[in-house]
Amino acid sequence: MKVAELIEILEEMDPEAEVLIGSQENWPFEYDVAGVVTREEVVEDADDEDAPERTDGTALNDVFIVEGTQLRYGSNRMWKAARR
Repeated sequence: MKVAELIEILEEMDPEAEVLIGSQENWPFEYDVAGVVTREEVVEDADDEDAPERTDGTALNDVFIVEGTQLRYGSNRMWKAARR
């Protein structure tokens, strides 16, 4: 999913609603969101201009929604109902 696609989906949602992460479809849990970070922010040599070109399918502008605290059991129905 691209950032623009996620923004489009979220624009349809209540802006005051809590954002949670559903994890592990076969043993579902709900987590809060610890934060958002790009791969560039976590790669040690991200600002090294001589760093080798990435060949593993990753990009420095990849965005991660970071899993926070496990809150409770979830429902595996989240995966069927998910907007894509």
